[in-house]
Amino acid sequence: MSDFLGTNDDTPDGENSVAIVHPAVMAPLLVWALRTVLDLSPDILAAAREHRRLLAAIPDRAPLGGAEATVAHLRGLLAAGKKLPSSGATGATAVRARYRGALPPMANTFLAGTLGVITSQVARARRILSDELTPANFGPAPLLDVPLTARIGDAPWRQPIGFDDVDTLMLHLSTAALICCAYLSGMRPEEVLALRRGCCTRVERDDGTVRFEVRGRHFKGVLDEDGNAIGEGEERAEPWIVLEPVARAIAVVEELEAGEQLFTRTLYRYAKGTCMPRTGPSSDTAVERIRAFTAWANQLAAGHDRSHELIPPDPDGAVALRRFRRTIAWFIYRQPGGRIALAVQYGHAATAMSESYAGRSKADMLEVPDQEKGLALAETLTEAGERITAGEKVSGPAADRYRTAAAEFSARYAGTYLGRRELRALVANPRLQVYEDPKAFLTCNHDAFTALCNPDRDRAGNGGRSTPDHSRCHPACANISRTDSQITALRAEVARIEADADAGLDPYPIAAREQQRKDHLTAIIRRHEAPQPTDTEVEERR
Repeated sequence: MSDFLGTNDDTPDGENSVAIVHPAVMAPLLVWALRTVLDLSPDILAAAREHRRLLAAIPDRAPLGGAEATVAHLRGLLAAGKKLPSSGATGATAVRARYRGALPPMANTFLAGTLGVITSQVARARRILSDELTPANFGPAPLLDVPLTARIGDAPWRQPIGFDDVDTLMLHLSTAALICCAYLSGMRPEEVLALRRGCCTRVERDDGTVRFEVRGRHFKGVLDEDGNAIGEGEERAEPWIVLEPVARAIAVVEELEAGEQLFTRTLYRYAKGTCMPRTGPSSDTAVERIRAFTAWANQLAAGHDRSHELIPPDPDGAVALRRFRRTIAWFIYRQPGGRIALAVQYGHAATAMSESYAGRSKADMLEVPDQEKGLALAETLTEAGERITAGEKVSGPAADRYRTAAAEFSARYAGTYLGRRELRALVANPRLQVYEDPKAFLTCNHDAFTALCNPDRDRAGNGGRSTPDHSRCHPACANISRTDSQITALRAEVARIEADADAGLDPYPIAAREQQRKDHLTAIIRRHEAPQPTDTEVEERR
């Protein structure tokens, strides 16, 4: 297909040259990002609050007698038969195996926050007790007193959160929010990374619907008087219209971050007063964060026996933010009927993006879905021509239109490169609107004026649907055609229904409906296999 359609757009670095994230990668990646933001975030945020409380309890100056109080506390733990909290160890056995004769590091920061002393006083207390201690006196890293409520399936999503785990969990939560915002909004990487606190607003409209508006900066085409690009961009005149999960993700990050910028280079802990500047992550940093998030999500998937939610490596390399815009456009036009996780979400995303960009002078994000629509049409028509050339039979009320569309496409575009102009012409040609619907075992040769899936077909020329509604396909529609390949798939579906009937496991109402469906599908197969009238016979009937 790349030889026929080309591998680039009109510009060397156009949207069309960016590889989509493979569907087998994007679906579980989005599932885990949304799960982290919507389900796991309350536990992670509660741990982050407790973590911050302990850090805030560390005084700015060393209190009098702090080291002595720490020594007394540690001796009290040992006298009670308890272990001293270590740093970075996973258990008492791991401590003994790793450190042997040497003493492991102590959880100085945790103890300092717990006792209200500074970390150097904890370190001094350890030195005072060094002759009395052995590795056997040390236990695992300290756990936070935070009850966990989130579950994955029927099981708690993890064991209690340790003090040393919080930084990493906060980073993964921030990355999950970044994925949700970048993917489900259609923003460019630099636009989503520039979002600031308070950027998202919930708007209730007069018709009762709710929209979430995000305001921020944009950078493409922002020039000064001399035509030079303005690096800091400018405030975007129109807001992005986003989905509720994006608004939830922004709210989560606003609680994670203390500053104005939502996505900073790091969320790691530093001693008070010496925090690194909160600057936005670079593209390479975002790639590494997504890679780390993927590894963490795969650990959770494996630990919960959810092999179907493992995120495989992407065949086109690292998952970068700039690949998300192209990917969501691809899903909107290539995945009818819910063949991937959260497919309904893409329909809402398509509507939200259309609202968001409808009032702008430049098409911007809408150009990307339009290009994908054109490419999808081109691929469908190419396959249609190949089927007809291979001798496949075509039946149905729109069979002639199917053959005519394939022939016209081949005559006009065969051997040519499809750039933006050609794709726009293809999308605008009413005779070439051919859409596959694998779940219905048919091809829709869409005509908005006759489409039974379109309740506004009488107003098709004034804002009606220009594409079929795959959720409302009507078997009596005049736009339907079927090929031998689709009939083969339909026979397999009939065989599946017969196998289920022979097994006798379905309740009677379901079995009865399946039998009715089998009869309907069998009638379609019979009509397809019936001899077709010749051109002479058709002419005689006229």
